[in-house]
Amino acid sequence: MLDSSQAYITMKTSIALFDLNTDQLSENQHAELQRVVCKTISIQQKVLAAKEAEKVYVDEPQLDKALALIKQNFESNAAYDQALLANQLSEYGLREALRNELSSEAVLAYISKDVPEVTDQQALAFYQRYPEKFLQVERRAAHHILLTINEQFKENTPQQAKARISALANKVNSSNFEKLAERHSECPTAVNGGYLGLVAKQQLLPELDEVLFKMPSESFSPPIYTGMGYHLLWCKQHQAEHKVSFDDAKIKIQQSLYQQAQKQQQRLWLSRTCKGENLN
Repeated sequence: MLDSSQAYITMKTSIALFDLNTDQLSENQHAELQRVVCKTISIQQKVLAAKEAEKVYVDEPQLDKALALIKQNFESNAAYDQALLANQLSEYGLREALRNELSSEAVLAYISKDVPEVTDQQALAFYQRYPEKFLQVERRAAHHILLTINEQFKENTPQQAKARISALANKVNSSNFEKLAERHSECPTAVNGGYLGLVAKQQLLPELDEVLFKMPSESFSPPIYTGMGYHLLWCKQHQAEHKVSFDDAKIKIQQSLYQQAQKQQQRLWLSRTCKGENLN
């Protein structure tokens, strides 16, 4: 019988590594899972035994929030209960496993609490040293409408879908495209007016990609057939290849460098605390 922390870490690691429950793993996957779980538990135990662990405290509201976030991943209470049972966990056991996990994370946060903020000068030095990181490729702001092919539904036979998409192509304009997408599109993007985002080349289906990157700004495509069905594209805006300005990049650079410095400090502390432990 696994203890609570081991059962929880096993469940979580199996999903993180393989996107599978433990009972779905191959023999090789089980072996890799066991290796990672043993290493994780060993490191966690050493972190919680360190004197710095006396400086942190995880309260009940934090545990309540963490437990609620886990429950949100299940479609029902019954599914949640079944997952606990399958992984040899009680809710009390899960709660205690979460306490250990949150406490371990709090220790690492405490270790790196004195990392200095990244200055504007440090961010600028990074920006100037790695200019290639701030090159933005050509992109298009695009929306689409999709009518799928499904012989089981009269309105989605190939003939009807083609007729419907042709009728929509004759009426779309910049003021009604999003509403028509919300009403007619059979793609999940319909809830956002068919918005595909700012897309670069080779992000969409090849048939759409080829058309989109030949379209003028604020233009509409004729019906396009793909294996998914019939599409209409609205190329709303061109964004030319450009270099992101330092002012626009500064905050993200500072956040990234600060997080890297925190992780480096945590790793140095872990290497001292977990002597002989492979941290990779």
